Amino acid sequence: MQNYWWLLALALSLLTSAYVYANQLIKIKGSLLMIYRGLGTGLVLLPFCYFFAPIHNWAFYGLCIAQGLVISYGDNRILNSSKTFGAEVTSLIHPLSIFFIFLFWIILHPSEFAAFTDHPLKFALIIFCLLGVMLAIIRILRARGSRKALGFLLAGMFCEIFIDVTNKETTHLGAENIVSAIYYYTLITSLVAGSCNLSAHFLRNRGFSEILALKNLKFAWFFVFYAAVHSALKTYTMYLTPNPAYVAAIVHAYPVWILLAENIRQRFCPRQGRRLVKVSPLWLGLLLVSIVGLIFVVE
Repeated sequence: MQNYWWLLALALSLLTSAYVYANQLIKIKGSLLMIYRGLGTGLVLLPFCYFFAPIHNWAFYGLCIAQGLVISYGDNRILNSSKTFGAEVTSLIHPLSIFFIFLFWIILHPSEFAAFTDHPLKFALIIFCLLGVMLAIIRILRARGSRKALGFLLAGMFCEIFIDVTNKETTHLGAENIVSAIYYYTLITSLVAGSCNLSAHFLRNRGFSEILALKNLKFAWFFVFYAAVHSALKTYTMYLTPNPAYVAAIVHAYPVWILLAENIRQRFCPRQGRRLVKVSPLWLGLLLVSIVGLIFVVE
């Protein structure tokens, strides 16, 4: 099954694009979304603790708690960035983080870099494929940003790096029972991130009325279901992949799938006020070649 990490990563990318596109239609506030995704998911999973053996490694739980805190801060940073500087600037975070995820994992695991020294051509091809994915996503989304905006986004980008690297690291620490590791990872990160966002919600002098509003609650089940499936699938994919950057490279292409899907929809079902966004065949081709090349080179 390990050779099919890329297939799960592609499924994860499509799942992420469906979730983002759905929220564009539903339009739930980001802060409420994080409460439902976090606390809601954690509370739903909590009663099933009895069925999963504990992981006998305290470092595993420490990383899960740390990641929950980082997810809470990072997601809010990204939401604030989108509000302040716009979506085009914010869309730089994901592609730019890919290379640094690869680098940080190599730094944490020098033995893997030593393995690359025996295969310099493979190492060079992986670097070119990762850079190809990054460049193609940036060009297709026409992402750009000022120095001030990029400075603001730096914290969000390092949160992205930390999340993916530690996600992979928890699968090492919980390898004794990967099913239990996936469960406890999802449970703990969800409860911590959700609790932090709930606390922030109350600190802004907002009560339960917004959280319990029927117009929001009727969609909450979807985000809880999505968060549980997404976290479990991503953690298992990270367990299978040799380097978390490979998964990130495929998953972070999700805005491109949304753009292409919207263009197809607009072509066959045109809506007033909407226009097709031109996607250069050159950059789309580079993205596909880089992803396919990465899969074949890694395998």
